Amino acid sequence: MERSRFAKRYRGHHCLNCETPLEIEDKYCSYCGQLNSNKKLSFNDFFNEFFGSIFSYDSRIYRTLNILIFKPGKISLEYIKGKRVKYANPFRFYLSISIIFFLLYGFSLSENEERTFINFNDDKTTTIEDFKKVKLLSETELDSFNFAKRSTKKIEIYLAFDKLNPDKNISTSLKELKHNNTFYNRWLFKRAIAIDRVMAEPGSFGNYTLGKLPFIIFFFIPVFTLILWLTFGRTNYNYMEHLVFAFYTQTMLFFLMSFSVILYIFFSSNWLTALFILSYGFYLFNALRNFYKQGFLKTLFKFVFLNVIFVILATITTGLAIMASFAVY
Repeated sequence: MERSRFAKRYRGHHCLNCETPLEIEDKYCSYCGQLNSNKKLSFNDFFNEFFGSIFSYDSRIYRTLNILIFKPGKISLEYIKGKRVKYANPFRFYLSISIIFFLLYGFSLSENEERTFINFNDDKTTTIEDFKKVKLLSETELDSFNFAKRSTKKIEIYLAFDKLNPDKNISTSLKELKHNNTFYNRWLFKRAIAIDRVMAEPGSFGNYTLGKLPFIIFFFIPVFTLILWLTFGRTNYNYMEHLVFAFYTQTMLFFLMSFSVILYIFFSSNWLTALFILSYGFYLFNALRNFYKQGFLKTLFKFVFLNVIFVILATITTGLAIMASFAVY
């Protein structure tokens, strides 16, 4: 034990990390918690510290998941009461679980792409002859159309022209079409090319969009928390405490969905996904009761209201995510 970095002979009079004065009897720094040791780093010390930190974090994850799954609402209560060291941080834990879900979901899409996305090319193959039939109207000829119809027609024209002249860049194409070389026209031309790519490889666009969803939903949660705050306004919780509850419950949703995706990859059964979504509804209801300590009927009414709002917000968020992804694809 004398050769261990914990040995008293390696202790100093100040913390090497934060410079806090220490006594020889101090095993750890009272300010930052670092071990009081001047011993040079050895191979054994390095790996002991490495694996120690892993197992320490693993134990927090296990403890967090155990209470999160089997005791709905309790982990949120304990976290806001100050019992935080033994649990994984709700914000980082949410991001970790949600990213794992979207990685698994992306993998399931690549394995089962034909089940998830419609392959437009199977239903209707657009040939070069079809593109030749598109009337290539000039900018002046399009001026009589309203904005929406003009934009739609431009995309059709740009797509046809690009398919017939794949070697020409956007500026040259606009010039030959007698269209103004504006930022909007260049953007529409790029969207026309993107439409062609999406139709040819819908799975790639799906994976591209999915890669953005964890972060989009991350910013959606504060809006949902605001609804929680207004719905349960008579409780003593402040906004941040409602936010902790929202992150933990959404983490549970992604955990259940991740598990359902794993089962879907192996068994290709859609009813499992429906079962997990229903089980989350039961979980959320119990979490609301345990966290907010309100009666059965009052909680049930607010549970239904929150789910309606959640579906509306989730639909809007997903729609915006798809449109935003397509705008930059």
